[in-house]
Amino acid sequence: MQIGVITNPNSRKNKHRPDRARRLQSILGEMGEVHSTDSVDSIKPVLRDFLRKRARYWVADGGDGALHWMLRMGMEVLQEDEFAGESVTLPMTMPTNGGTIDFIANNVGIKGDAESLLTAMRLRIERGQRIEDTEVDSMVIDGVQAGPDGDVPFRTYGFAVAAGGIGQRFFAKYYEDADPNPRTIMKVVGRTLASMPVALSPLRKVPGMPRFLSTYARDMFSPTRAKITVDGMVLPGDEFTGIHVASMSINLGNVLHFFGKADQPGLMNAIVGTPSPMSVVRNLPRMVRGEEMRGSQILDRPCRSLDLEAVGDELLEPVIDGEYYRGLRKISFRVGPRVRIPKVVGAPLH
Repeated sequence: MQIGVITNPNSRKNKHRPDRARRLQSILGEMGEVHSTDSVDSIKPVLRDFLRKRARYWVADGGDGALHWMLRMGMEVLQEDEFAGESVTLPMTMPTNGGTIDFIANNVGIKGDAESLLTAMRLRIERGQRIEDTEVDSMVIDGVQAGPDGDVPFRTYGFAVAAGGIGQRFFAKYYEDADPNPRTIMKVVGRTLASMPVALSPLRKVPGMPRFLSTYARDMFSPTRAKITVDGMVLPGDEFTGIHVASMSINLGNVLHFFGKADQPGLMNAIVGTPSPMSVVRNLPRMVRGEEMRGSQILDRPCRSLDLEAVGDELLEPVIDGEYYRGLRKISFRVGPRVRIPKVVGAPLH
């Protein structure tokens, strides 16, 4: 078996395509298998079967979030007794540009949708041609989640995290859109800028002022209360307007670019601090160009570890590779295993 594909029939892009799995299977033929996974719990049994059949490539029919769950479930399966004693490693894993942002695919140069990418992979394998790949650092992420029956520890893996402050608030606004896409990024930025003169001044109290003008920017710049430790150094204060970390640079819809220092092997890039709203606005051109964030209250540096602990009543709700993790008391980030990702450019379908 060469290629194992998982597709989520409940995802936004697949809800109205009931024949999705059959369509992708018709492209692969006997080269691989396509399985629908309609819940997170259904992913593990499929990946377990892929490992038994020694699939060389795992493909997530989706974007960053789909790859996130494939990586987390795959690492858990590899630690099971059946595989722990064998020299089995994580196969090459690939997203397919099916998400709302697709920063992982953009970072490594994957171009095309699932159909064109699977077609290209099948053709190259049939012709005996090598599929180029690249290795990227991941983060191993350990957290403690508050639950009705007590705190529950967990481990996951990821590439980029908006853990609190403006990045996390951005995703909250971004996912409010009925069809989040690169234009939504510009919409959120535009609404924030338009709202600032009102929401951050006494004008917000003027009777009849439109609600979004009086609240939007205040929501975006609302700080997150947390204790932060970077490489063993405890940062002063417990209110931060930005808490972000990544193990690779990211490109948000070809609009904003961050974490350039994370492309150094073996290092993450932390961007944390207490910048004022105007300081964030002054950094917008640097966000567009992918340059280092500047300001007396901004720490933008490579690191090997970052630890967060919630302070007060508000628990942490980090967004990891576009996926929300809610109700966390603690979360830590370390440089994780390197992940091999095929660099495939989709071929046109005939």
